[in-house]
Amino acid sequence: MPTTPGKIRDPKSSEASLIFGGLGLLAAVVMVGWAALQLAGGQSVPSNPITAAGQVARGELLWPTTATVLAVGLLAVITVIGVVGAVLWTRHRGPRVRVDAAAPLLGRGRDIASITRPAVAAKAASIGVVMPDPSTCPHASPGVPIGSALTGRPALFGSFEDMHLDIWGPRQGKSTSRVIPAICEAPGAVLATENKRGNLDHTRHVREQMGRRVWVFDPQRVANSEPEFYWNPLSYVTDEDKAQSLAEQFADGDDGQASKKDPYFDPEGQDLVANLLLASALAREPITAVYDRLTRRDRCAEAVKILREHHYDQIAATLEARLRLAAKQQDGIFGTALKMVHCLRSRQIAPWITTNRGDLRPHLDLHQLVRGGETLYCLSREGVGSAGPLIAALTVATCEAAEEIATASPGGRLPTPMLCALDEAANVVRWRRLPDLYSHYGSRGINIMTVLQNWSQGVRVWGKEGMQQLMGAANVFVYGGNVKEDDFLEHLSKLVGDYDRDIATVSRSRGNDSVSRHISRERIFTVSDLQAWPRGRALVFSAGNPATIAKTVPWMVKPYAGLIKESLRLHSPEVGTAPEPVRPKHTATAAIPHHFGGNARHDY
Repeated sequence: MPTTPGKIRDPKSSEASLIFGGLGLLAAVVMVGWAALQLAGGQSVPSNPITAAGQVARGELLWPTTATVLAVGLLAVITVIGVVGAVLWTRHRGPRVRVDAAAPLLGRGRDIASITRPAVAAKAASIGVVMPDPSTCPHASPGVPIGSALTGRPALFGSFEDMHLDIWGPRQGKSTSRVIPAICEAPGAVLATENKRGNLDHTRHVREQMGRRVWVFDPQRVANSEPEFYWNPLSYVTDEDKAQSLAEQFADGDDGQASKKDPYFDPEGQDLVANLLLASALAREPITAVYDRLTRRDRCAEAVKILREHHYDQIAATLEARLRLAAKQQDGIFGTALKMVHCLRSRQIAPWITTNRGDLRPHLDLHQLVRGGETLYCLSREGVGSAGPLIAALTVATCEAAEEIATASPGGRLPTPMLCALDEAANVVRWRRLPDLYSHYGSRGINIMTVLQNWSQGVRVWGKEGMQQLMGAANVFVYGGNVKEDDFLEHLSKLVGDYDRDIATVSRSRGNDSVSRHISRERIFTVSDLQAWPRGRALVFSAGNPATIAKTVPWMVKPYAGLIKESLRLHSPEVGTAPEPVRPKHTATAAIPHHFGGNARHDY
């Protein structure tokens, strides 16, 4: 016999329901009849309703017409009260869906107290979080919103020490119920990535109303944004280690798939890119000089000279040795390096990462962004012309700037935490070292929410072990449904756990029935249950707690819904409009002001 998750059905359960239902209805009829007789008056009615019913049945007590009218009226009143009560309860509770039947078998009440508002607020106070002024930021939360519990309806949050991993299939409400509320309720700086403009259009006005400056880094014109500022990636390069880190973002920016990398040419090409990045940073050149030198190898001699002048003799010798390699070997290394930095040749991207002499546009100051609680939106699309390496580089540079500030702050944490909402992370931010840094950044007050559409996306970027590491380091894991991967869903099914099902077996022989019972341990949710997960619910795993079902809370029912609607009115494109042809307004023809040194600030 089929079962609903969390509900035990057996032959006795349906019979019991009929029996008790019938008894309840009979009791209600007796009580209404007794009350009608009492109100009708004219005769002595026993105080015991059952005695009165017996007298009516035996004809010892008259049933007048007035009693019939009163009984009908009482039934009508009781029916109205019941219907109104049911409607009010349903509205308070919300509509029930099939998975809610499993809620009693999962975490609730005290089991999930650590992710309720009082608990995360107490934790924020204990670690010294500085919350913004409520008069300017009335919607700032003491944690990262998750949803609400099914029982009692308390709001659920991740604390400011928690790191998040979300997997939501398409059209399940991850933006409306998870990413957008997280951005709107963040008390400090926000870094948000996406490959569309939805989160930007919904939240920009909300962040501006908090008095926070908004930056939109949109080199592929995903949101048709103009380059009103620029960010020089070489401002991140202060030594050879930073140069290697930036080169790593270029190497991983296209697909992040280590399995497709050549064991010789890819490491050599990445190291060549790092050498040229370091040289251009030392010479205060625009980053496009790196691409120029890769296409004109004779100019690499300039890079060798620059490296020697700044006492990077071993790196200079390495670069010089590559220039003496056999032509075929050299072609392979330079060709690989060119592929890594191909986005630097784009005229559309250049204005976002370079400047001209006399250009009055500001340079994005990442340290000020973190300190000032500002908001940075990074938009990019995968495929031809992708700015993915630059988005990854900017994400890494922002997080490292936040880490530097945290290191110099009391307790080694940011006074006000920063949220990194990495929506479409596998397509936009292919950050190879992210799994290694997850737990570390949690202790720094840098809350990262990595959002994927399925498990395979993460495996494609970080590999199976890296993805397992990412999930293991996430204090809060949220599954939103619409994923069709057996292995992943089987893993979730095991994590949710089992329940003991009481099974009754009825045997009939010569008119006699016998019932035998036994306990069977079964999964609370099967793979098919998880695959058909309903919209409006999220399966939440949090550190130290059993899994629980949360009701998703879309922004439309949040107190700042009016600000979001205004943001959409102000920033969404008009119906029927198309983006204008791209006309680059800035080209790099002059050196970018840049200071280089071990203790230098790298934002301008």
